[in-house]
Amino acid sequence: MDRIIRDIVQGSPEWMALRVGKIGGSRVADLLTEGRGGAESLTKRKYKNELIRERLTGRKLDTYKTPAMQRGIDLEPMARAWYEVHYNTFVDQVAIVLHPTVEGGQCSPDGIVEATNSLIEIKIPNPENHLDNILTEGKQLEQYYDQVMWQLACMPEKEFCDLVSFDPEMPDHLRVYVKLIYRDDEYIKNMEDKVILFLQEIETIVNNLKEI
Repeated sequence: MDRIIRDIVQGSPEWMALRVGKIGGSRVADLLTEGRGGAESLTKRKYKNELIRERLTGRKLDTYKTPAMQRGIDLEPMARAWYEVHYNTFVDQVAIVLHPTVEGGQCSPDGIVEATNSLIEIKIPNPENHLDNILTEGKQLEQYYDQVMWQLACMPEKEFCDLVSFDPEMPDHLRVYVKLIYRDDEYIKNMEDKVILFLQEIETIVNNLKEI
């Protein structure tokens, strides 16, 4: 099976089915959180239980799309087109990229830029947060660092990711803020080790529950 899956659409039922019980970039930060004194955090436990349920039922929970989430979905193609024109490049849209060595690990980047051997990840923040990104050199975008690093983990051949903040109503020169994030192999290795342990724990619990 090719590690890069292109023949389905992100958000489609087929795409959702391929993500059942798997670790993706948008949620990897949940398993990296720690509770007080190194105890398991509530965020990590909830995510673990969510993936266990997915593996037992074979389906993902239906999630409500907030207006802000829907706005992001609607405006993402416009942001990608702006990026292509501004940087005079082509962005290859893909559905899923499987991690080369961690079974159960994958990601869904918003695009691959072969010309620069990089990825892009597009965010459509609230207008005031987009402006804050411009004024603070991407402060609001720091929350997506783990997501981007996991995408680079899944694609070890890529050197960096352009993390894009987009607001179509701003003047053209302020419409996009790009935060360049280079891969950090030491950080990625630590992340991969934690993901592997997390997936092993899930597998053990699923097998035990099936025997009850």
